[in-house]
Amino acid sequence: MRRRLFHIVNAALAVGFWLFYGLKCSGMMHGIEGDSLFVWTPQFASEMLSRSGGLSGWLCAFFTQFYYYPLLGSALAALLLALLSLGVSLFCRSGQTLPLALVPSMVCAALLLDPKWTLALPVALCISVWVALGVCKIRPMWLKIAAAAAAAVLLWFKVIDCQYYIYAESPVSTYAAIVAGTALVCVVCALVPQKGPRWIGWAGYAVLAAAFLLVAPGRVDDEEETVARYSYMVRVRDWDAVIAKASKEKLRSPLCANALNLALEMKGRLGEDMFRFYQNGQRSLVNFEERKLSSEILYLLGFVNEARHLAFEDMAGNPSRDRGAYHLTRLVNFNAVDPQRRPIADRYLGTLHKTLFYRHFEPENLVSSEMEPCEDFFFNFDSFSQMLGFLHNQRPDNLRARDYFAASLLLDKQTSIFAAFFPPSEDNPKSWREALQVASSLAGGEVAPELQAYVDAYNANHGRSGGMSRFSGTYWYYFNFR
Repeated sequence: MRRRLFHIVNAALAVGFWLFYGLKCSGMMHGIEGDSLFVWTPQFASEMLSRSGGLSGWLCAFFTQFYYYPLLGSALAALLLALLSLGVSLFCRSGQTLPLALVPSMVCAALLLDPKWTLALPVALCISVWVALGVCKIRPMWLKIAAAAAAAVLLWFKVIDCQYYIYAESPVSTYAAIVAGTALVCVVCALVPQKGPRWIGWAGYAVLAAAFLLVAPGRVDDEEETVARYSYMVRVRDWDAVIAKASKEKLRSPLCANALNLALEMKGRLGEDMFRFYQNGQRSLVNFEERKLSSEILYLLGFVNEARHLAFEDMAGNPSRDRGAYHLTRLVNFNAVDPQRRPIADRYLGTLHKTLFYRHFEPENLVSSEMEPCEDFFFNFDSFSQMLGFLHNQRPDNLRARDYFAASLLLDKQTSIFAAFFPPSEDNPKSWREALQVASSLAGGEVAPELQAYVDAYNANHGRSGGMSRFSGTYWYYFNFR
């Protein structure tokens, strides 16, 4: 009965983690998958297994590739945690200590909600627990001692000494405490005999379940998860989903605005609809501190060389210190634009075709060489508006660069410069017409007849807290109040 209760609680916690991780953290999981790579070749396995903690690293990459589908990836992670608890529980002699068997997997589950921790942690613990359990089952003492010594060496160099944390500056003390704590739990469970009332076990399950339900949700950074979801939608070019998400909720950071404005441009709606959403200067167009999203923006605008440069930097700075699937897809797309660099793209493509979920990946055709600058100039990341101006002058047919150049001038409220580059036209989108009216008003000009009624209504409500809401989606409102 006590074992059956443990299995029920273990399964319930695994199902809860599966659904919470797969639904609440889907953006984060896509990001982790993009930074990882698992290639189905003997050479990849040999390379991974030759490293310290190589077995844990290889299995971590194997499981992480299934994060491509978050619910599938989270199901495998939950199964791994359940196996860890089951392995620890087999050390238990007493029903009162069975709840302790859940502690290592619950700690791992809480840590996995932080994207800096990898699946190598539960993989290493699970392998170590089951190997230790197997050693304990050996009967002859001499054979048990020999097996324990061999297992200790193998576990230390190929399992425990793994990359459980994706940054170089890892909390070694925390990891050591988790490993030591798991070992201590196994020892305690193996030594404590059957004694005490049955309610102790029930109380242990209740306390652990309540603690997990209280701690786990707080481990998820909602803003980071939101940005990760926007980044993933840009990665798969789901522009409608980006716009729909931004229409339903407030933009949480400039990176969300970057994704939104790119989606609006790709749908041909940037000049028409951008001021329907919150904008905050040129940070709403691009943030070069975040290389993934900014390289996508530069690439789609036609700055392919600069996009390739950021993509290489991002790959070199990959926390896993290795190539990721997303890095390779970007480098394929960026190099495929130039026919002379197509062999480089094909080399990356050959690696992707040896993976499970990218074996049919092919370069996209969203950018052509006619969109790139035709004359050399030094790209200054601190003067993005000026760079857009250079590209617009060299490639006036590049409509994306034109629209972004116009947007950068409007966001900086440089209406006089905007009016010099973009004269009145019947084809001008809404924000352009409103910006030209601002420029005309500042220069003492007259109101365009088709805007007269709207301008009169705006002026009549200017300064009234309750009357300006209908104009919140105009460039005039941005120019005056943001």
